[in-house]
Amino acid sequence: MDGGEQRTGLEDVTVTYGGEPALRGVTLLTRPGEVLAVVGPSGSGKTTALRAVAGLQAVRRGRVLVAGQDVTGVAVARRDVTMVFREGSLVPFLDVAANLTRSAGAFGVAPPEAARRVAARSRLLGLVRLLPRLPRTLSAGENGLAGVGRSLVRTPRAFLFDEPLAHLDAAERSRTRRTIVDAVRTSGVGALYVTHDQAEAMAVGDRLAVLHDGRIRQLDRPRQVYRAPADVFVAEFVGGPGLGLLPARLVASGGCAGFQVGGRTLPLWGPVPAGLAAHVGAPVLLGLRAEDVAEAGPGADPASVALPVSVRRVERPGADAVVSAEVTVPGEADGASVVARVPGGSALREGARAELVVDARRAHVFDPVSGEALLHPA
Repeated sequence: MDGGEQRTGLEDVTVTYGGEPALRGVTLLTRPGEVLAVVGPSGSGKTTALRAVAGLQAVRRGRVLVAGQDVTGVAVARRDVTMVFREGSLVPFLDVAANLTRSAGAFGVAPPEAARRVAARSRLLGLVRLLPRLPRTLSAGENGLAGVGRSLVRTPRAFLFDEPLAHLDAAERSRTRRTIVDAVRTSGVGALYVTHDQAEAMAVGDRLAVLHDGRIRQLDRPRQVYRAPADVFVAEFVGGPGLGLLPARLVASGGCAGFQVGGRTLPLWGPVPAGLAAHVGAPVLLGLRAEDVAEAGPGADPASVALPVSVRRVERPGADAVVSAEVTVPGEADGASVVARVPGGSALREGARAELVVDARRAHVFDPVSGEALLHPA
């Protein structure tokens, strides 16, 4: 079989709860050795998708595949998948070492090889000190870490991860996700990785699926999802620290185009882009990422135009500051939100009146009614 035939996941699957759809014709297939990260808000269907692959949730329509085989009607125990739950699922009367050894041995791994795998994974995951302890003595983070270890000591036909790093601190999250990715790639087994943290999803995923209201909104390489979001929902959900949305109108004169915002025009410094030719004179919605909005001043890009704003919030997570503000211009754009990343030493404060500069060429352009993307920055 080639990689396409050995995929694992869902093919046109619908799942219902009490007659209400939880998944709506979802196709979500990971390739051998690939981590397919799945993100979405609470209630979007992320965990339901994993449970359907594992056999813990019946499907109303469609097929469930594991390593290329249709397992839609196959019992859980015969699917040979391993699933890591957010809250952990260790055998309570066995210590961590026995839990890991049991996981490897239950699937035909000889005792010496099982012991070697347990020792190796324990070192990589920082589990050595936890091996003699019972699950009831572990913190939530330690329990989750042990659950990851129990999954990685064996080579199943598919890995399923349901927010496996939810209770870990930042340093442990970084180390553990690297171990997970390395294990998946080395084993050549496909993995579905569910998380609510879009930054984590972009870090671990070879591809990224954005799920909302039981439907796939976009599935592509993480960087491509960030650079070219399919719609406003994806643009807002993927990529921090936020997305400004600015109502505007596309205007053109003398061979040059721009976006009218209140009484100001944000020039594109060129003709109407081909993707917007049918929208001249019509309203559009500009999506502006924080890195494309700056504080007005001597160092501002001369190609940018300043917009008056009222600063609502300033956060200083590190070397830079993130400024959330509302535009103060006449018309539909009045009160629209913008987010800017500025130097940490900026004097901007909450409640201040200021100007932020915007380069229209860096804007994502959306249809204001459907929310679908019309144009992305080059």
